[in-house]
Amino acid sequence: MISRKILRIIGLQMVVTVVIGLALAAFSDRDAAVSSALGGSIAFLAGLSYAARSATLRGNTPRHWLQAQYAGERFKFVITVILFSATFALYRSLRLPEFFLTYIATLLVYFAALLMD
Repeated sequence: MISRKILRIIGLQMVVTVVIGLALAAFSDRDAAVSSALGGSIAFLAGLSYAARSATLRGNTPRHWLQAQYAGERFKFVITVILFSATFALYRSLRLPEFFLTYIATLLVYFAALLMD
């Protein structure tokens, strides 16, 4: 089971992605908004995959817990590579500044949540 705290962070990442995407849709063009949405989506989907994977492998000992975290990180890395590759291959109008800025902004939500805890 994924904890509420993790789900709240992923929800905030989704909100950041939507807000930035809508702002770019209003003040820029479609390609900027779609690029932004793709960048943010990669960040929160990878985080969600990590949370789901590590939650399914929990055990009773610290060793099991550590192995679950490593498995989650490996899965997150694979998902991230697949999503980046698919985005670069399939969306030819990708705007890199908007894509990477939203990706980074979405990742910063996680670190900001850790600092506020």
